[in-house]
Amino acid sequence: MKRIVQALTVGMFLLALFGFSVAFFVLPDQSFSEQENRSLRMSPKLTLDGLISGEYAEAVNDYFADQFPLRDALVGCKGVAEVLAGRGENNGILLGADGQLARRLFSIRCADGETVEDTDAFDVKHLKSSMEGLSRLSEHLDVPLTVMLTGRNIDVAASAFDYPTNPSNALLDTIRAEKRGQYELLDTVPMYRERFERGEYVYYKTDHHWTSLGAYLAYVEIMRSFGMENETKNEDFFAKTVVSEDFYGSLWSAGGMKFVPPDRVEIWYGADDGDYTVTADGKQLEGFYTLSHLEKKDQYSVFLDGTHDVVTVTKKSGEERPVLLIPKDSFANSLAPFLARHFDLVLVNLSSKNDFTNVSDLAKSYGADRVLIVYTIENVITADRLCRLK
Repeated sequence: MKRIVQALTVGMFLLALFGFSVAFFVLPDQSFSEQENRSLRMSPKLTLDGLISGEYAEAVNDYFADQFPLRDALVGCKGVAEVLAGRGENNGILLGADGQLARRLFSIRCADGETVEDTDAFDVKHLKSSMEGLSRLSEHLDVPLTVMLTGRNIDVAASAFDYPTNPSNALLDTIRAEKRGQYELLDTVPMYRERFERGEYVYYKTDHHWTSLGAYLAYVEIMRSFGMENETKNEDFFAKTVVSEDFYGSLWSAGGMKFVPPDRVEIWYGADDGDYTVTADGKQLEGFYTLSHLEKKDQYSVFLDGTHDVVTVTKKSGEERPVLLIPKDSFANSLAPFLARHFDLVLVNLSSKNDFTNVSDLAKSYGADRVLIVYTIENVITADRLCRLK
């Protein structure tokens, strides 16, 4: 009987292995994972240089990992297993109190151009180079520069995790210490930490972005730094509407913790929302919000229709207003509707394949009266855009 059970076990294992192998070669490759909101690795091209350097082998590894059949289901099973084993994290995503998630492991950029995978450290030389880029830009600009480097979940929601804050504090302290040049650096992480610890919903639990409340608080800080606090719209100016209660963000997807409950998405409508023309890459949008994205996985794209290279916001009346240029990442998408009450906006995507790092030239070409950089600290340590600013 024991031999029969062993034979059945081996047979089932071989059958599953054969089935997965057949499925891998039969099923078409997927270029994009809506679940993870990222592009997937396609079949790499074999070259002699790639073979010699080892890059081809690494690319094949990534290809198999991304295209493996039932990948999402298996990631979910692994996430449950890791939590049951008491590890409290999966794939570098921490599980904290009340279902709060945060990424603790990053693929960081180094000053020599190399990348270090899965680390909670940062390259000091690269960070200094990024801060030097901000200083260099401030010297080339003819208009005021304000910089908001937005916190990561691991920075803001630190109290939700049984994880040391030393790496986060060291990163923030280095940023503060390396600030040079004639620009204002808005240090908002302490404020967001305090709000989070008071139970305020300032960052999503399953996603890396701030919520609409978090974006509003950033708007208040920016207006204060501009000396325009008296013009800031109060919260009661906006009608707050929950448009979704089933938002599963990027951290939820990467962590595979399918049991974590979803976030809610709230939109703050102003009575004058219809007074603005919003254009994304030359195409006019319906307004600040594209509600059709609520039917998809990436519901954060409801703000400004997601990722575009250049987005402009003007008053339909043609009223002349100061122009605010915002080199940014996706955090600025939910912030823009607040700032649009006071400025004509030009938002350029610093993460774009197009090079928008010559901000001083952009400021001149768009006739900007101010420049505001909104860029998450995660991108500061994992990308080289700030290093190349001028």
